[in-house]
Formats: sequence, C-alpha cells, structure tokens
Amino acid sequence: MDLLLMKKSLSFVIVLISSFYMISCQSLYRRPDLKTRTSEVGKRTSSPPQSINSQYTVENPNVAQDDNSIDDDKGHESDVNQGTEIKRPRTIPEVPKIGIILGPGGSRVYGQIGVLQELQKNKIPIHSVAGIELGALVGSLYAWRGSVNDVEWQMFKIKEEDLFKKNILTGKKTTDVTSLSPILKTAFNNLKSEDLKKHFSCPALNLQNSQIYMMNKGFLEQMLPFCLPYPPLFKPYKNNIGSTRDLKVVADYLRSQGANYIVFVNVLGGDAFKKPIYDENSTENLLWAELSSDLTKQLRFVDFTINLNLDNYSIVDFSQRRELMQKGSEQSYKSIQSLAQKLGL
Repeated sequence: MDLLLMKKSLSFVIVLISSFYMISCQSLYRRPDLKTRTSEVGKRTSSPPQSINSQYTVENPNVAQDDNSIDDDKGHESDVNQGTEIKRPRTIPEVPKIGIILGPGGSRVYGQIGVLQELQKNKIPIHSVAGIELGALVGSLYAWRGSVNDVEWQMFKIKEEDLFKKNILTGKKTTDVTSLSPILKTAFNNLKSEDLKKHFSCPALNLQNSQIYMMNKGFLEQMLPFCLPYPPLFKPYKNNIGSTRDLKVVADYLRSQGANYIVFVNVLGGDAFKKPIYDENSTENLLWAELSSDLTKQLRFVDFTINLNLDNYSIVDFSQRRELMQKGSEQSYKSIQSLAQKLGL
C-alpha cells in the first residue's frame, strides 16, 4: 500500500516537471522580442548576371589581329581590340602594300596632289586609298586610274564657287554638296567604286545614330556626298558629314582590305590661327584647330606621316589652289625620299 502510494507520487512529480519544462520552452519561442526573418541569400533567380558592355564597338570583325600598327614615335604596335599598347620591335613588311589616307583640310587638300606627284615620281606603289572630307575627292580621282595627271585635271576643273560661297554681307555661306553633282557625274560617268583601279573608301559620320560608315560600294557620284561635307564648306548630306576625327577607324579598315603599311598625308600641320577662317575666334576656326590637335594625337595608329605645313593658307583659300599643289610637292619631297628608303624601294 505504502509502496503503491510512493509510485503514484513519483509519477506525479515527473509529469509536473515535464509539463513545467514544456511550458517554459513554449514561452521562450513566443517571446515578443524575437522576430523571424526571411533570408534573401538563399533565393534563386533565373536572370543571369548583367553583362559588361565593352568600350569598343567592332564594326568589322574581319580586321586583322596581327596588323603592324607601328607608332612612328615610340616604335610599338597598338592592340586595337583591347585599347592597350603592346611593345614589339619595329618591322617593315617584305612586300609593302601601302594604304594611303588623304586627310581633311578644305582647300589645303590641293597640297595632296603635289604629294601624289612625288609618290609617282619615286615609283612608290599604292595598294589602297582612303580619303577624309575633301581628301575623299582627291583620293577617289586617284584611285580611278592611279594617275596623278587625272587628279590634277579634274580638281582644277572645279570652280571656286562650287566649293565655297561667300555671303556679301556676312562673308559666310555654307554650300550644299549637291553643287558638286555635275562635276562628279562628268568625272566618273556612272563609275562604281568597285570598278576603280585601286580600292577606295571614305568615312561618313551619321549624325542621327553617331555611327561611322566606311563607304566603299556603289556609284561614286552617289557615294561621295556622304563623305565630303564638313563646316564651313558643305551642309550635312542626308544627316551625314565626313568623319574627320577617327583616323584609327580608317587605318584599321585599310588593313582589313590587305594593306600592311599605312601612310597618312596630313595637311593640317602648323599654326591653325596664323591664317584663320573668318577670324581667330570664329566657331569654324576653333573647330578646325581642335581637329588638327585630335589628328596629331592619333598618328600612332599609322606607320608613316607626311606632314605639310600650309598654315599660310586658310581652309577656304581655293583661289590659291595652284600654289597649294606646288607647296605639297616641295614639302613632301624629303619625307617621300625617307619613305622609299625605309621600304627599300
């Protein structure tokens, strides 16, 4: 009897202790200062990581990767895909395929005719031609038959008023590039760029989408107006002007077409304010001064530069065309002798 009573008492104590423990645990779980959190770490998403946009847009994926973009000042090549420079020994191609870039310059491009004369005298072969702004007009005429005489003849047939018209009151008036249409039709007579003796191209900048297009196909009289306009000479043509600032794009394109040595003819050397357009502080003069500086900084993307100092002539001095051509021949003589020696020609 006593034993039975003791067992019941012990069972009661055990149940009481167990109940107290359970009640205590439940109270702890429900404490008002404890809050549950939904962790974001374990969540999954079907969206991939955001891709990193490259700084460079490759418009022509066929550009050669091992091109010899030699810095004429520092003696190294430029890795055009990564935007970094890789130092390598300077090399001269065994069989040079010269791609020539005739730069922008308004009336000063007549100096390029003199340069082409010296190249022809020294029998320096030209593989392909690119022209920027009015350099595109000189370049296309040269690429047609590879004859400098043809270039001179056609360029001097153009009337000064077809290239630049002055307003009697302000001295300023922008010409429409279509004023050259009769000249282009007469010169090329429905000739296509693909039919030229030498490969020809010219860069155009579309003002709507800010893209540069290398114009290289179609009838020249329809193609060239996209590349020629630039202030103060011509108004934009169908929202396009000549792409004057991207020397690297033009050099890369010529290499993609087989050229292995790039020569740039720069007619914007010298002091941009010595013979200003209109006046020193005019928008046009400041624009061309900046352009000259931009091109100078990009000379590392070509292999050889022929600099002409024509700062005694304004961008709009078309009345001095004959003198400009003569200066081009005189000033380029030594440079072209040096070029021929470098290439072993």
